[in-house]
Amino acid sequence: MTNKPNDKITRRQTLAAMIAASIVPAMARQARAAEPDFAAFNTGYAKNIVLPAFTHLRKACAIWAKDAADLEKVPSAAKLDIARRWFDPVSDAWMRAQQFRLGPLSEGQRAERFAYWPERRNVVAKQLAALVASNDPAELEPKRFAEASVAIQGLPALERLLYGDEKAADTVDDFFLGPRAGRHCAIFRAITANLLVIAEECEAAWSAVVGDPAKSTAPFAANSAEATTQFYTNLLTMLQIVAEQKIGAPLGADIASENPKVAEQWRSSRSGRNIDLNLTTAQNSFLAPGGFATLLRPGHADLVAEVEKAFATVLDAPGVSFTAKAPNDYSQLLDELKLEGVVIAEGVPQISDEDRRKNATDLIVKINHLRDILRQKVPPAIGITLGFNELDGDGS
Repeated sequence: MTNKPNDKITRRQTLAAMIAASIVPAMARQARAAEPDFAAFNTGYAKNIVLPAFTHLRKACAIWAKDAADLEKVPSAAKLDIARRWFDPVSDAWMRAQQFRLGPLSEGQRAERFAYWPERRNVVAKQLAALVASNDPAELEPKRFAEASVAIQGLPALERLLYGDEKAADTVDDFFLGPRAGRHCAIFRAITANLLVIAEECEAAWSAVVGDPAKSTAPFAANSAEATTQFYTNLLTMLQIVAEQKIGAPLGADIASENPKVAEQWRSSRSGRNIDLNLTTAQNSFLAPGGFATLLRPGHADLVAEVEKAFATVLDAPGVSFTAKAPNDYSQLLDELKLEGVVIAEGVPQISDEDRRKNATDLIVKINHLRDILRQKVPPAIGITLGFNELDGDGS
């Protein structure tokens, strides 16, 4: 005899199971359709945003290393002028590349070797003084030099050699053309050659990624989504470095505690220019073709507009400089590099302490507002979850 109530329950369960079986695949298809194509994004980001930065860096370093080698062969005032003019273009290229810490730049201490900053306990001066005082040519052999202290391997050491603490031109000339010119020019050559190797290694690693579709989908990460997340974290970290280290640290809590000599590249009067270049690179990494905005769907047009406005507000803010720098004529250098799309900012005029502090504090507020938008609103929209970055918990 049939139990009719139970039959009804069984039929309902069966019908529910059939409906669920048809709905779940449909929901899965919709979820897959809604998820951004992180693999395609990573390929475009590596090709259009990251690799060109390291190509520009390698080109600038190659010319500088050649000019430094020529100076070492036959030191002269003319060759010194040619060699030292490349400090600015190489520094410019570095400011456009230093955001991209994922992968080769974070391996083998390459970032610290290229530009050890912020400096701790005046270690660059101490290590460089010991190197200058030594007469051991083996210290400057490429392999051994690459394993030396990061404090003497990169731009901070070169800045001291070329500008000194007070930018005394006659002292710099005497250093390279005086009685110990051979040793001093050899140090200059060794550092520039070391920078070239680092730039070549980074460019080669990213070229290999771009050339291999399997690698470019998840470069230096476990999967595509993680690679995208790390790219994005690099952007946020760069903005944090600009606000906290490049502006906030020299500014101090008040005029009494400000310390312009902890600003990045203060000896060469580049602190303001570096900030401009970092912010422009951050903007391009989001809004330029291949940038993060490509992950936002048409329904997020308002969010894209909000990010665009926040970047424009930051980049249109009055310049911040802890020392004045006259504009340089980069035209010939850029022709040699054949760099496209490089914007040369004008030097920032000397301004009063009160005005400078107001400009600086206003810019920090604008950068932090931009970071809040990028940190809070964009990740959920593009489907990533942020973790910690390299500055978290370091007290910076």
